[in-house]
Amino acid sequence: MIAVISNRNSGHNRDRLGVVAAALDGDPRFRHVITDAAEDIPGVLGMLAGASLRLLVINGGDGTAAAVFAQLFAHFSSSDLPLLALLPGGTANMTAGDVGIHGSLQTALRRLQAWAATGCATEGFVVERHVLRVDPGAQPPRYGMFFGAGVIMQGTAYAHRELHARGLRDDFSLGLGMVRTLWGLVRRDPEFWQPLPVAVRSDVGEALECDALILAVSTLDRLFLGLRPFWGKGAGPLKWSLIEGRARRLLRSFPGILRGRPGRAVIPDAGYHSQRAARIALDMDGSFNLDGEIVAVARAAGPVVITAAGPLRFLRL
Repeated sequence: MIAVISNRNSGHNRDRLGVVAAALDGDPRFRHVITDAAEDIPGVLGMLAGASLRLLVINGGDGTAAAVFAQLFAHFSSSDLPLLALLPGGTANMTAGDVGIHGSLQTALRRLQAWAATGCATEGFVVERHVLRVDPGAQPPRYGMFFGAGVIMQGTAYAHRELHARGLRDDFSLGLGMVRTLWGLVRRDPEFWQPLPVAVRSDVGEALECDALILAVSTLDRLFLGLRPFWGKGAGPLKWSLIEGRARRLLRSFPGILRGRPGRAVIPDAGYHSQRAARIALDMDGSFNLDGEIVAVARAAGPVVITAAGPLRFLRL
């Protein structure tokens, strides 16, 4: 069985879910379940856990995918985790851009149906990614593919207020938000220039305490627009980069950083850090963004601990 979970309230699904439902409801190879909220997902996965799943398709954005990942680890043993596919049905579809089915929502759906009609071959079409497990102090664990803090929080607020509210979505909206945020940093606009005091400890390298301008952690190979802002070496599943508020030559260095090929000036002594690790602990007051979910934390409640769960397997067409 191929099961599809659609989030009715995800960005593209708000105006295209009818087309998706019509295509799937007429195809006996698919079982389509429409959810209204993240609270519906545990029940859906509990129902599917006893079924013989060939593929579980998630039609939503990054937040929907993260919510499903969390429940997969709750309802399935590691040996029984199903093969996954992601359709870009959300507002920001960064996870789908890396491990999902390519194209617009309707194009990706056609690719999926064509794959199902031609025998469901998986050789050469499956990739693996770990998932971030984030334990924020005494709060319950959360799961996702991208963790951001520092100016990423101000950029997120700007994107929600000025871009997503106007219907802009996908890589285009994320790219615009990044450009506006960078411009704010160059001008030291107080709306954006808000370094975050943080202490970082990982299982590799020395501890770091600084004012972080940008802090990003991910298990994805590429972010929106194909960006790869991680240049640290090693074998750990967690890729993380941090740019301090004191970093020199930020504007000149940024293009190389975004490609994962920084210049010679991008070194720890100049305020630039990047590693691959298996465990990261953060002491911080403030908030972070995990696949669109904003989580408030405090040093007094304990560290934010990030480890890797999975890996999960994804069908990429």
